[in-house]
Amino acid sequence: MTKITDSFLLPPSALYPPYPLALASVYLLSSITLRARAGRVRVQSGKSIVAQNNARVIWWLLLVFTLALLSNILGMVYGAHQNNKCISQPPISTASLTGVFLFLAASLLPDSQGPYQPSPSFRYTSVTALIFESALALNQTIQIARFPLLCSRDALTVSSLALAYGRIILLSATLASLVLGKRKSTDPSHESLLGASNNSQHGYGTVQQAPDAQSTDWVDYILGLKEIIPLIWPTGSTAMQLRAIVCLFILVAQRIVNVLVPLQLGRVVATLGRDRIPFMDLSIYMICRAIQGQQGVLASIRAILWIPFGQATYRKLTERAFQHVLSLSLEFHLGKRQGEVMSAMNKGSSLNTFLDSLIFQLFPMVADIGIAAASLLVAFDPFYSLIILTVGGLYLFVTIYMARYRGRARRQMVLCDREIDAIRSDAIMAYDVVHYNSAMDQEHQRLSSHITSFQTAEFSVLMSLNLLNSVQNLIFTVGVGLVCFLSAYNISAGIEEVPLFVTLVAYLAQLQAPLSFFGSFYTQIQNNLIDAERMLALFHEKPMVIDKPGATPLTVFKGHIQLEGVTFGYDPRRLAVQDITLDIRPGQSIAIVGESGSGKSTLLRLLFRFYDVTKGRILIDGRPVDDITIDSLRQHIGVVPQETMLFNETLMYNLRYVRPTATDEEIYDACRAASVHDKIMALPDGYQTRVGERGLRLSGGEKQRISIARVLLKSPRVLLLDEATASLDSETEKSIQASLAKISVGRTTITIAHRLSTITSCDEIVVLQEGGVIERGTHSSLVQQRGRYWHMWDKQRLQREKEN
Repeated sequence: MTKITDSFLLPPSALYPPYPLALASVYLLSSITLRARAGRVRVQSGKSIVAQNNARVIWWLLLVFTLALLSNILGMVYGAHQNNKCISQPPISTASLTGVFLFLAASLLPDSQGPYQPSPSFRYTSVTALIFESALALNQTIQIARFPLLCSRDALTVSSLALAYGRIILLSATLASLVLGKRKSTDPSHESLLGASNNSQHGYGTVQQAPDAQSTDWVDYILGLKEIIPLIWPTGSTAMQLRAIVCLFILVAQRIVNVLVPLQLGRVVATLGRDRIPFMDLSIYMICRAIQGQQGVLASIRAILWIPFGQATYRKLTERAFQHVLSLSLEFHLGKRQGEVMSAMNKGSSLNTFLDSLIFQLFPMVADIGIAAASLLVAFDPFYSLIILTVGGLYLFVTIYMARYRGRARRQMVLCDREIDAIRSDAIMAYDVVHYNSAMDQEHQRLSSHITSFQTAEFSVLMSLNLLNSVQNLIFTVGVGLVCFLSAYNISAGIEEVPLFVTLVAYLAQLQAPLSFFGSFYTQIQNNLIDAERMLALFHEKPMVIDKPGATPLTVFKGHIQLEGVTFGYDPRRLAVQDITLDIRPGQSIAIVGESGSGKSTLLRLLFRFYDVTKGRILIDGRPVDDITIDSLRQHIGVVPQETMLFNETLMYNLRYVRPTATDEEIYDACRAASVHDKIMALPDGYQTRVGERGLRLSGGEKQRISIARVLLKSPRVLLLDEATASLDSETEKSIQASLAKISVGRTTITIAHRLSTITSCDEIVVLQEGGVIERGTHSSLVQQRGRYWHMWDKQRLQREKEN
């Protein structure tokens, strides 16, 4: 008999345990791999066709595993009583297949995002199941044919074999349905007439939106870690890396202690019935209790070790976000609301919280469930393991499933909160505009309406959270009841002893605490990941203008600027400047005039390299501007804008900002040259006077003089004057013009002016219209031409005479 048993082709116990594990592994790995390759953009073509096969596919798979469970139950019952080795099944296979069954049943639940779409991972999982089922059926067929003594050919054996081949047929039909559905969905007749281009994943009319809470699934979270971890991990600090590793070891030690505490409690109960006090067992139990849990010694040591790591992470993220935003091109800042950018920059703490919740709360909780199931499986009855896995899995699934429905309200709450921040920021930044227009009530009503929307969404989130907590408690209570009844039955039957009951109840009790907070953990992780994605989206923004490889610094600048056929447009469909050619010699003063929208300010932005030209080139002392590093170029250019922006700091800070190494005497001399030193000294705090937000405590003329003083401190070779006196009164304008004339001597000066009377002394005047040069020359020559410049001059002359 032993020889016959040993000559079996393959014992069923060798195939059944790895069967569900292989299915779970294939599904998990294929989901992550496919999503990583395809990104987070989900293809929607052929959706209606594929949706027709969804229910059929899932119902077939459910039927497959229903037959597998039926076969296992028959094998367990019949094989145990009749000693039939062919259909005898280990209890672990029943427990594992039950988990697969519940997973497939969950797939049939209504989805908050619409009909369920079987992913390609289902195809790979079905292929894996078909391979295992074929091996099991073949193995059982050979055993029945070759070993009739051990495999009786009765009705149950034949039924078991029929169930095996029935599963093969259903799996084959499932695969065929999935493959045919895929082919139909990719049929050219069902594709968009305006498909995506070769270089884009999105075709005409498609919109790629940022993922939100309800559309982000577990694969997205795993892939999100791939981007977050490099930002968090301290690559340059060995000490911080060691701290993190020690914390992870402590985390593993906590998992071991969690197993030991209920086991040791059972040992204490077992020895209490004897005639002595179990001092050793009680001491071990007390030590385990002291180091267990979030308030235990191990958790406290881990928390203390983690503090510097968390602080370093926050510092790294905050500084990097700040530096990155400052490095982005002007195009980004012109197209974004300041409040949204500030909100995204402030999410470094959310990433810290996300990391802490994920590593020290979510992962340990899932690990504890798995370890509990494995411990009960090895040491006790497999059905305890089945109950733990089922309750834990159902608990987690219900939490995640309900969170998907709560996601829309939570997302709306986050959006309303962002709008509230933006409205408050806009109103405070535009304080003067609000009061000029007596719009305080209007701004209050606008804020109030968004607060109402926020609180409506918040009410939905909180109400659903309480409902979720009730359902979670019900699931766990049912699980505890099943374990208690099963253990009580085994104790009454003499199969188990009372200490085991105590161990089981203690084990379940310590699992309940982290599980009860899983809803909050999951919600927090979702919100933190949304915040993290906002910061990641910020990091994904790339500057449009960067130094090209091989660019060198501009060490000496004579001030010679050439524009050769320069063409540029903010939108490719509409050019801002086109085919402009200029030769500005060192020390020359040139003025650029024209109507609003003619491209004047755009030229200055191109010279300062806020943008790169679309066509043509700009030469600096004969070198292409893109061969020069951006920072070195800007160090040689001074700008006096129309509206001077000052930091809410002291005057001394704002003046020294352009050259931090400047001495006080150099700053005083620059202010004297700008005719503002005496006014500053007349202030109560002198140079230590704070200027207010954006310099609102200073007049327009004073701010312009501060700007001129800063240019003098910078001492550039090129001056860009962007309508520097346009917003000033005539008397202040004359005074500022005199100061500008002084600082322009010996420097290449490019002036944009609306008032033509301020540029009559320029060496050359260039007239722009609709982005192109239509006239150029000196003031007198252009007036004599009686062209566009003359019309502008004559119009302003008549206006001045009328005002006088």
